[in-house]
Amino acid sequence: MLVLVLLLAAGLFAYETGSMLAQMPVRNLEQQVARLNQDIEALRQANTELSDTAKAARASEAEWQQRYEADAPLGESKELFNLLRDRMAAGIEARRLAFVIEATGNARSCSDGAATKRFMVKTPLYQGANDQVSFGKETITITAEGANAVNAAGKAVGWFDPAKPVTVQFTEIGGKTLSKTGTLPLHHAMVTGGQEYRFTVVNGPTGFVKVSGNRCKFP
Repeated sequence: MLVLVLLLAAGLFAYETGSMLAQMPVRNLEQQVARLNQDIEALRQANTELSDTAKAARASEAEWQQRYEADAPLGESKELFNLLRDRMAAGIEARRLAFVIEATGNARSCSDGAATKRFMVKTPLYQGANDQVSFGKETITITAEGANAVNAAGKAVGWFDPAKPVTVQFTEIGGKTLSKTGTLPLHHAMVTGGQEYRFTVVNGPTGFVKVSGNRCKFP
């Protein structure tokens, strides 16, 4: 009987021990699954927060784009804005610029009729006489440079090619020069000595351009 009792006790002990050992991996797996579920939930919340942040950023970007399109100067307004910025950078007071703009209108008081003069265009092969004209009692001197034309044989000739871009220089008394480059006709306006001068440069006889100039009160 004693032996049977000991064997039964040993069997029960072995069973309990084996059951505990068998349950240990299961508990470890259950703990790992619980931790993984917590990590997944944390990642899901972080993903939701990032998605909300991205939506807010896109909405803010769209709002700023709309404000930029509504407020940023474009086309002629942008050119005027850049001109105002350059003049202020040169030291012109903002109130002076504002006064000039307010005093400016489309109606002009100009001299009757436009004076027309012609001169030779300088080229790499021609640096001769009759290569400039003056307007406003020599207030403004105008010269021009262009590329040589070529003959039927493909050889360069002395006069300029009116089909190619020409650079016209408008030089004020004192040496300040403004240039305008492009194909003819060219149009240019400038203000000097309290007067506005408006010029149109067109092709003339071979080697020449013709300049029509008009003087108006400014502003």
